[in-house]
Amino acid sequence: MKWLTIDVGNTSVDACVFDGRELVYLGKFSHQELGELTKRYENILASCVKPSVQDQIAKAFLFKPEDVPIKTAFEGKEKVGIDRLLNLYGALEFYADTCLLVSAGTALVADVLVDGVFEGGFITLGLGARLRCLHERAELIPLFSLESVDVPLGRDTKSALLGGLKKEVFYYLEGLLRELRESYQRDFKVILTGGDGWFLKDFGIYDPLLIHRAMLRLKRLL
Repeated sequence: MKWLTIDVGNTSVDACVFDGRELVYLGKFSHQELGELTKRYENILASCVKPSVQDQIAKAFLFKPEDVPIKTAFEGKEKVGIDRLLNLYGALEFYADTCLLVSAGTALVADVLVDGVFEGGFITLGLGARLRCLHERAELIPLFSLESVDVPLGRDTKSALLGGLKKEVFYYLEGLLRELRESYQRDFKVILTGGDGWFLKDFGIYDPLLIHRAMLRLKRLL
């Protein structure tokens, strides 16, 4: 029996197929392609943070916060994005009960799990959105594609922008990790996911299919 897993984000849709043995990444799709994509499958698991397209995936099992057995250190779990909760569940199931989980997509999300409890986190502007913002606000700055640039100092617009972006994000995460270790007196495993998670792969363990594996594990399929 084949299962389609779909992660409906703010910008695009990621899809995988699981045949009972192997999880295969199908690719990235637009929101407009959702209806056609789901027509091909009877068994569908979905995470969706874009309510305006939910009618296109009506036949899918759509995960809700109460479906995810993650404890929180605060009230209001039902208001947390389902993608964040599923990723945390995946991190707990496959990696560690104490970790810093970083999801790099439309937003850059850093969530903290301590002894299996979701303590909270931060949401900042995504990597691609930062590049687009500068391009739109500054006429002389081109729109560069995201790529990893390691330079001591930028010597042209591209290296200054992409090198600066990498240092900005890495310093932010390094500072956050240092604070967490000091506050909790614990070591934290770093798990990275999301469409732009590859940009940060030197910082921890990169698992681009974490949310898909989490959905399958919750349904006891994986």
